[in-house]
This record gives sequence, structure tokens and C-alpha cells, in this order.
Amino acid sequence: MTRFIHAADFQIGKPYNWANGRAQKTLQERREQAIERVGEVAEENDADFIVVAGDFFDANTIEDDVITRACGRLSSVGVPVYLLPGNHDFAAGPACVYERSAFERHQPDHVTVLDNETPQVVAGGEALLLPAPIRRRNELGDPTSHFDSGLGKEEAPDAVRIGVAHGGVVDFEGGEASSRIDPERVEAAELDYLALGDWHGKKQVRDRAWYSGTPEPDSFKQNDPGYVLDVEIEEPGADSIVEPVETAQTRWIRKEVDIRHEEDLAAFQDWFEGLDDPLNALVRLELRGRLGLEAMSSLEDLLDDLENTVLHLRRRGDGVRPKASPDEIDAIATDGYVRTAVERLKAEAEDGEESAEEALQLLYQLKRE
Repeated sequence: MTRFIHAADFQIGKPYNWANGRAQKTLQERREQAIERVGEVAEENDADFIVVAGDFFDANTIEDDVITRACGRLSSVGVPVYLLPGNHDFAAGPACVYERSAFERHQPDHVTVLDNETPQVVAGGEALLLPAPIRRRNELGDPTSHFDSGLGKEEAPDAVRIGVAHGGVVDFEGGEASSRIDPERVEAAELDYLALGDWHGKKQVRDRAWYSGTPEPDSFKQNDPGYVLDVEIEEPGADSIVEPVETAQTRWIRKEVDIRHEEDLAAFQDWFEGLDDPLNALVRLELRGRLGLEAMSSLEDLLDDLENTVLHLRRRGDGVRPKASPDEIDAIATDGYVRTAVERLKAEAEDGEESAEEALQLLYQLKRE
């Protein structure tokens, strides 16, 4: 039986230039800490090895101190680790991060870079890795095109066959790499499993082919990030048993709020006060609606508290606008057509028509402008 952890897209050294201060530092640290977390998952599940399907590093140009820290964390991992170059850390000769002296000096003995297409016998001969390394940032074509049913059979005829690749799959618009992988390669190359990277969310492509996603979320996309996959294959030809294991420390939350009444504001405050682990939460907040001046002041205080509490707050949308008072509405009804419209809308609003109330507010805004 072969058991391994499938991971990808750590992107160690990701800059997070849009974040400031505490958020930027925390997000960078969380990505580095994911190395040890995945190592713990491997040991807890008695895995034979870990395979990283591309983009372990964010770029070939990252600083030496980032490389050194990453290697130090890899040293604490208790099982062999196999790193495939992806489109971020592509295998481009001396420019490649894996060819730099900082990596070569600190590379742990149990860490192997799959920087060529040579099949790799692992787990004491129980498994065979078929690598498809990316050689340039914008790789064209299918990097798994060299896979076939005979590849590696001479080296390990009775081993579980595991393809390792980085890129999108045919007819699947995901990830960043320009390469597109034919998912039928699983059958053509007689693979027992195809470990994919580049799409940052956990996703099954077909039987025996999965994206693990990134072990630490890095955007507000709702595509199921923050996992690695615990894969167990009893023997060659057997179905793979795949169990997702959550590894995320940060939570990226999208919240849409329509505030038109004080009870809406109270509900938003209740949501904020009930937010789980806010210090590790990033919130993308889209606000809309209208409130009176007093309630607007309360909302601004609440937003200040939210911004000072969560790891990062990103505001989107038009926001909540001040609501004109009844006296202000009456003040614009000075002539025939406007007065007629105001009176009709006020009557409908009094009957509970929220669209009429919104129309009154828009009319007030247009009249003022």
C-alpha cells in the first residue's frame, strides 16, 4: 500500500503588496508555517512521502532569507518531500530558485526537486513518480505529453504510478499557467493517480485526478482552498482513496450587507461580534443601502472597530449613503412635476413599498446635484 500527501501552490515568499503592516507580515508567515503544518499532517496520517505539484516558491527571484527559512522548515518534516517546479518557480537553468546557492546550501537531504522528466522510484519501490516540470513562466502545450503507459515500467514494473503536473486541464479555466493538461492522460499513461497543481482550490477533475489547492488561502475566491489531500492506494490498478485535510490558518470571508433600517445595522453588528477568530480573518465587505445621520455615525464606528479587529478589511461597492429626512424630502417638492412625484412616492412608501422609499432618496439626490 502507498500513502502520501498531495499538496501544491505554497507560493512561499508571496509579497501581498496590497496588504499593509500586520496583515502583510502575518500572511507571509502563514504561508511559511504551512510547510510544518503539512509535515504534521503527513506524520499524523503515516504518509510515506509528500509530493508538491508545483509553485512551492512564489518566484525564482525571492530573497535568500525566504529560501533559507523555507529550507529550515522543510528540515523539520519527517518524511521525504518531492518538489515539482511550477510556473512561478519554473526550472529555467541557473535562474531557477532551486539552482541558487541559498537553496543548494540549505536543501535538506530528504527533499528532492523533480526538475526533469526522469521517473522517480519512491517509498522503497512501492511507488513511481512521473514528473512534468514546468521549464518557463508561460509554458505552452501539455507538460504531461511525455507520459505513456511504458514510462518507468522498466525501473519499477509493479509500482503505483503517480503523475505530478502543474497547469490547467483541457476545458477547465482555472489557475495561472498557460499550459493545459489532457485529463485523459490518466488512462493513456496507466496512472493510478494524477497530482495536479496551479488551481488554488481543492477540486476533483475526474477519477484518479485531483487538484489539492493551496494549503493556505490567498484570495477571496470561493473555490475551497486551504487543504492538502491524504491519498491512499492499495496496489497498482486499485482506486485511490482521497481524504481532504484542512490546513488553513487564515479565513477569507466575503460579506454582502444591505442596510436600510436600524435593525439591519443591529444584525450587522451581531454578525461582527459573533465572528470566529477575527484576528485571523480577512473580510471583503460589500455594503449598500441608506441610513439616517445618527445611524450612519454608528455604522462608521462599527466599521472602524471591524477594521481594527480583523486581520484585513477590504471595502467594495457604493457603500451606505445618508438618508434624507422627511423635511429634506419636502424641501425639494417646490414645483409641479416634482411635487406630484414626491407626493405619489411618499404615499407608496407609507404603504410599505421599499422601492418607493429608494426612489424618493434618488430623487432627492438628483435634485440636490
